[in-house]
Amino acid sequence: MIRILDENPQVGMVCGNRFNGHTNKEALYRVFHTGNKMLAFMHKMLNGVELKDPLTGLRVIRAEVLRNFKIESKGFDIEVELNNYVQNQGYLIQEIVIDYRVRLGEKKLKARHGASILRRILKDAF
Repeated sequence: MIRILDENPQVGMVCGNRFNGHTNKEALYRVFHTGNKMLAFMHKMLNGVELKDPLTGLRVIRAEVLRNFKIESKGFDIEVELNNYVQNQGYLIQEIVIDYRVRLGEKKLKARHGASILRRILKDAF
């Protein structure tokens, strides 16, 4: 991920894409996969951010991109806020395939968090 940033100055962020790799079917609950796909579609339509996995937690961002970033998010909507910010700064976002396995420990994300993510997408669109 760092090599991509080093070799491509127009890329401001590299994100891991959990859906094009070797996904362990036990690791991905259907409701979360469906919700992620729906939110990815809304993110693309309303914010112009076209990512297969916009809610991934695995990302590397250029330091200079973040220097003036003022965080508004208080939860899981940080991913879409970052996606919008990086793209609005004129940088590209690149995704790379990553493997996705069963989480060790308790899953923190709940279906209700999708509503706060959608609110962030809507807020950034209007």
